Amino acid sequence: MTGRRPVASDRSAPAFAWAELWPEMGARAAAVAMFAIFLFANLAAGWLHVTALTGFGFAVGSAVAAGRTRRQGLLLVATTPPLIFLAAVTCSELIALHSGRVAASAGFALAGIFLTLSSAAPWLFGGLAGALLIASVRGLPQCVRDLREELTGRVRPREHRPG
Repeated sequence: MTGRRPVASDRSAPAFAWAELWPEMGARAAAVAMFAIFLFANLAAGWLHVTALTGFGFAVGSAVAAGRTRRQGLLLVATTPPLIFLAAVTCSELIALHSGRVAASAGFALAGIFLTLSSAAPWLFGGLAGALLIASVRGLPQCVRDLREELTGRVRPREHRPG
């Protein structure tokens, strides 16, 4: 290559590192991120009258959490999305009920929660399956083996690090 100028095919493109833009997070941060995404998606779905946005928000939040959580937190992130979604739906229904012109009652809130969960059921199934697939590729089976070994007493539990 002496005397030749590099052509476009000889130059490599600058590497874009997602880790620098968005570093991996702990299990608690992933749970908070899921709650925020689920709550925002459910409130937006209610205000825009697009019911599929609730389920799409669940699928996106679960996938993001499974993809960006540290390996040791994958077990928690893989098992808690339905519970976090229920909490987010409950909060958003209470917010929407409070901001509406209807008198607040437990019946209206429960009906809204039930209808939201039933309309998002296919998304919940698909979103959780996708999150489990992502977590499995990232090391969820090893987390389950580690938990099983800790519970049977074969290994000492790892030192808990804050964060």
